[in-house]
Amino acid sequence: MNPFLQNVARWHVAMLVAAVAVAAASRHVSPISLFLGGAVMGVDLWAMGRLWNRLVRATSAEPRVTMVLGLMVLKFSVFLCLLGAVFWRAPIDPAGFGVGVTILLIACVAEALRTRTYAS
Repeated sequence: MNPFLQNVARWHVAMLVAAVAVAAASRHVSPISLFLGGAVMGVDLWAMGRLWNRLVRATSAEPRVTMVLGLMVLKFSVFLCLLGAVFWRAPIDPAGFGVGVTILLIACVAEALRTRTYAS
């Protein structure tokens, strides 16, 4: 996986653990829902990283590129269906889930700010 994405994943795990601990202590949002939202985004980041590596390593052969793009669409569809099923069947706190999802975005921004370089 790309070093940037590895660092984002580290930030994500650290922030998710801290957020779940704060949620458990404060009881403002469900820590389980918060963890589930963060876990879904973590798995999505991992899957996108794997697919991106396949796409980058692909030669100029058109069928392979088309296959990887098809897999990305399939991954997106499966994730949406699974999330819909989870929300439909399980008692999930939407606020906690939303906070968990947002943690990955915060991790991306934190890593981008940490590694930013200034153009001369």
